[in-house]
Amino acid sequence: MLTYIAFKFGALLTRAIPLRLSYAVARSVGLLAYFAWRGGRRRCVANMLRVTGGDAKAARRLARRSFGNYIVYLVDFVRFLRTDATEVNRRVVWDGWAGLQAERRGNGIVFVTMHFGNWDLGAAILAQKGFPISVIADTFENGPVNRLVLGSREHLGMKVIAAERMGPGILRALRGNDVVAVLIDIPEPSDGIEVEFFGERIAVPDGPARIALRAGSSVIAAALPRIHPWGDSVTVQVAPVAFTPTGDQDADVRGLTQAVFHQLEQFVRRDPAQWYIFRSLWVADLARAARS
Repeated sequence: MLTYIAFKFGALLTRAIPLRLSYAVARSVGLLAYFAWRGGRRRCVANMLRVTGGDAKAARRLARRSFGNYIVYLVDFVRFLRTDATEVNRRVVWDGWAGLQAERRGNGIVFVTMHFGNWDLGAAILAQKGFPISVIADTFENGPVNRLVLGSREHLGMKVIAAERMGPGILRALRGNDVVAVLIDIPEPSDGIEVEFFGERIAVPDGPARIALRAGSSVIAAALPRIHPWGDSVTVQVAPVAFTPTGDQDADVRGLTQAVFHQLEQFVRRDPAQWYIFRSLWVADLARAARS
């Protein structure tokens, strides 16, 4: 109950004070978290070293900014609990919806994104633009909080698929020509698939590619970067992922996942500090952590 009250109070508080002040406090908290959370700092810097090509000073600078930007995202997440359709449309600045509709060819679209920018607005704006959208959501252990978060999404027109029932739910949605949004920058050292990202191997979930291939869906890599550091508007970056299956299922899953990460890498390069990655993603880092 205390967690639920904290969420409700946070939603009210973040709307009661000026946005820039909320963000200024959030960035200060992010900087404190960067110095206080040793493990998260170490992992984030190690990840950013790949982005910077080994430049340690630049990697630390990007990691500090990433921490701050993530707390800003959390402010937006709490504010999202009281968002309406008018606000969603105001905050997403993009005009490519007609081209995106053309990608729906009967078997839906798998939208693959990352912990980057403000990804929550992606599903919300798709719903407002007439796309039937299903999102994969983790279930909060706290029941009232879970209902609060799910309700904030459903009232904006999203269908919610629980992560623990992800496979069948996604397949049904795609066969109904829905759009399904999934996050893919999640380390999967044992059950995932290895692809190259910024020149080194990572292990990530194979589910998005496997289900897209099974359903015959279009696949689009997407990101929603913040336009201005002190504003809550975002734009949309999308890249349709062209891929022709060979019939070799395992090779096709790996090839499609690799094609997705090729596009996502381009998004990260444009503004690495909007990528929130505080876990080890690269195989080499995971192996070192396992040995220590």
